[in-house]
Amino acid sequence: MDNISSNMKSLCEDIATSHKDRKSDIKQLREQAEAIQNDARKFLAESKILHQKMAKELKQDLQEDRKGLVRNVNSLREDFRKRSEEIRADLAESVQIWNNMNKTLKDRQKQKRGEKR
Repeated sequence: MDNISSNMKSLCEDIATSHKDRKSDIKQLREQAEAIQNDARKFLAESKILHQKMAKELKQDLQEDRKGLVRNVNSLREDFRKRSEEIRADLAESVQIWNNMNKTLKDRQKQKRGEKR
């Protein structure tokens, strides 16, 4: 009987010890889980702030780039208008020169015809 009672006593002590160990392990796991949750919350808050900052900077950069592009396009359009006007003037002058030259040639041809008769 001594053997059974000592075994039962040992078993009860092991159960009590393992219960305390489990409680300690569960407490440590809860603390670790809470630490992970807090770290995750901090990370998400910092990420949100960083994202907002980056979005604001990107928006400002895009607005500045857009203004620059508008200026460049307006400058190109103005250059195109000026060059168009220059080309039109050159073409008008070329037409006038061509017509004068053509008239001169026709006049000379008439003179030659008149001399041959």
